[in-house]
Amino acid sequence: MRHKKEVAQRSNTQRVQSLTNQAVIADKCYVAERFFDRLRGLIGTTAFASGEGMLFPRCNDIHMWFMSISIDVVFIRRERTAEGRTNWKVSSVHAGVRPWRFLPLRDSRATETLELPVGTIGRCAIRAGDELCIS
Repeated sequence: MRHKKEVAQRSNTQRVQSLTNQAVIADKCYVAERFFDRLRGLIGTTAFASGEGMLFPRCNDIHMWFMSISIDVVFIRRERTAEGRTNWKVSSVHAGVRPWRFLPLRDSRATETLELPVGTIGRCAIRAGDELCIS
């Protein structure tokens, strides 16, 4: 991921894996927790390498204004079990979302948004209903 300042310096990273088919979706997923990281997102990014991703907690919509690259978008729903365990389920997927998309992309059932390099959804066979491990 290429920014003027590396996102990794400002954000913690997580690994995202499908528990449905064991595919590693992103082994370097930046978590946008802070306001500026969330505001900037991937704006200004000119390269997004395979294995990278950006997770937006408490986010169920995105826009593509000022973006220079297409991305894959996975909306995730966080669920708590009776035992207190957290489950991460894919709510919806959107492959190849193009830059400068006028209308926001939204999933009202989602609690998190995962942005990935184009082709990741197909390569990892991500589908709505898949369970994920974020660690």
